[in-house]
Amino acid sequence: MIYNRAMKPEHLLDAEAIRHQALLALAANRTPGYHYPGQLLGCHWPRIGEDDLDAAMPDGPQGRNVDGTANLAAFFVLLDIALATASRLKVDRGERQATVHLHAQFTGAPLRGELKANARMGGYTTGAAARQSLPSGTIFAGAAPVCHASGTFIRLPPPPGVILAPLPWQRENVTPAVPLRKKDLEPDERAIMSACNAALKRADQQHAFIEHFWGALPVPTADGARCRIRIGPQHGNRVGHVQGGLSMGLAAINACAAAPQHPQLSAISAWYISPGQGGALKIVSRRFHEGRSFAAVRTEVKNADGTRVLEVVSHHAA
Repeated sequence: MIYNRAMKPEHLLDAEAIRHQALLALAANRTPGYHYPGQLLGCHWPRIGEDDLDAAMPDGPQGRNVDGTANLAAFFVLLDIALATASRLKVDRGERQATVHLHAQFTGAPLRGELKANARMGGYTTGAAARQSLPSGTIFAGAAPVCHASGTFIRLPPPPGVILAPLPWQRENVTPAVPLRKKDLEPDERAIMSACNAALKRADQQHAFIEHFWGALPVPTADGARCRIRIGPQHGNRVGHVQGGLSMGLAAINACAAAPQHPQLSAISAWYISPGQGGALKIVSRRFHEGRSFAAVRTEVKNADGTRVLEVVSHHAA
């Protein structure tokens, strides 16, 4: 095991728990149908109804910031899972769908402890060639609502040669996963554990494990912030693209860094243009308004080849 030598004893225990969860998530991810970010964070579905559902993310050290709150990238993975599941309540098992748009309005309550989402299906758009589903939901920390969210999703054919398996909540028999041993890891799994060990080694009092693991380390610029994230299998969804909620969360972290005088993320909207894929994501955020009470930020997320992935606009409160 590789640790940061400056770690306190309690942080060593966290590192052990993170490594255990990383290996457990790899084992669970060998069953097709879900994705590694959700497995790592332990996102699950306590209840599935006819038209609504509950999804949850435990309070684990792998998803926390140094102040104990949930990392925004982890939060948006849960948000996307909850809304996407609501959309899937009315489609066949194994269907592929893509995120078109996500919106999140925060209440200001801290993202602390276990997070639970209640999401519901709100119908479909009409009058256009592409029919979009319209789910919405609320995320809670304890009894306090922390975010009201909505989104649109569209059904897509799977990539050539890919057969999509049912999601965990669609399976009739689920065998609990057992953490993998190092000698049993496949190449992509070894890459994930290499990233895990590197993130544990770099984690310190300023930046938590998850920031290093997913590469969310913005650099200030004259009018905002920028970040380059090396894409690895730890970012992937079930067809190998950067998971949709994760890409929005990475954009949100960079947008927050672009508005340091307005530290509370108030609202954010993201439009999905094309998949995050290839060697890296390039994220650039620029303030286009900065007042006494609020700042507004535009964030562009592109692949290394310049392909546009996300267009994001966010509102930040002082």
